[in-house]
Amino acid sequence: MTTPLLTYLRSTVQTDQISVSDFMKTALSHPEFGYYSTRQAIGKSGDFITAPEVSQLFGEMLAGLLLHIWQLYNKPDSCLFEAGPGRGTLLADIDRTYSRLAPDLAKSDWYLLEASPALQDQQTATLPQRTVRHISTLSDLPKQPLFGIANEFFDALGVDQAIYKNGAWHHRMIDIATDELSFSIGPKLTLEQLKTFQAPGTAKPDDIIETSPVGLHLMQSLSTHIAYHGGALIICDYGKTDNHGDTLQAVKDHKAIPVLSAPGESDLTHWVDFDALSTVAKNAGARLIGPVPQGQCLRQLGIEARASQLRQPDNPAADRALIAALDRLLSPAQMGQAFKIALLVPQGDGTPPGFLDATAPMRTGEMS
Repeated sequence: MTTPLLTYLRSTVQTDQISVSDFMKTALSHPEFGYYSTRQAIGKSGDFITAPEVSQLFGEMLAGLLLHIWQLYNKPDSCLFEAGPGRGTLLADIDRTYSRLAPDLAKSDWYLLEASPALQDQQTATLPQRTVRHISTLSDLPKQPLFGIANEFFDALGVDQAIYKNGAWHHRMIDIATDELSFSIGPKLTLEQLKTFQAPGTAKPDDIIETSPVGLHLMQSLSTHIAYHGGALIICDYGKTDNHGDTLQAVKDHKAIPVLSAPGESDLTHWVDFDALSTVAKNAGARLIGPVPQGQCLRQLGIEARASQLRQPDNPAADRALIAALDRLLSPAQMGQAFKIALLVPQGDGTPPGFLDATAPMRTGEMS
């Protein structure tokens, strides 16, 4: 399928091949032809629905977790943060929770990592009563404890792939010169690239491994900030704990489609390698707790009790919608298992609510 984005690629790329990460970056973020620049992606009228769009319960639970950790820090002056806030639904749910339970924290400035001008305007309009600062680089964050969230953010960052062919690992590329886009074999990986990919010593023909250079770079910056200044960042995403296999996926009109079939007109994501994120965090002096399945985390945070408070027996339609939303967030057959939640904090001991299967509950002062 020829699209404006594909026509642009063929007119500007000087070779017949493009890396998977460069393709993803251009297809999603090009200011004129990219997916997020040309359509309203999120919501029933878009191509996919995120957890905050399912129910306010999601944002309330995560806000409660961040608020708990902020209190353990003795309520310091802080910056509030979200990476890739989309339409601002989660932003509004968290801010509303802070306003009700922690007015001092709610007065903190919001720092939003967002590239789309259209979404920036929408996010600012979501919180007209707050100071909202859009940043293009994490170096613009103030030197304060950071309390924030990255929901379905890392999965949309570019991922590079390598494929095992003829006894060696090769870059997996995308051929843009043919009538239909197709995957192709690129040069062999150098020794340094083998280290970057953490390529296994043994492999079978056509095995695929992945790495996300942009994602790991951003994780390093966030981990360094939290290691030095304190705070906590919740990461929610499709994910697993290795880099094996082809995890690229495309969605259009709420349905999975072939990855290369509609460049610039479908959402592209990959499954996040949480082990790689954890390694980066540790090397930067921070700690990544988890990941754990979303359903498990939200249950431990009290989502079912909160849902009971919101029940409307006198409004059967609203009550059924609430129950359906809760099931969608928690059920292993829906979002409860494939989506994972992890928590980035400074080095230390103890485990907060939501992650209690690991060690002992966190105690006051353990993360100061």
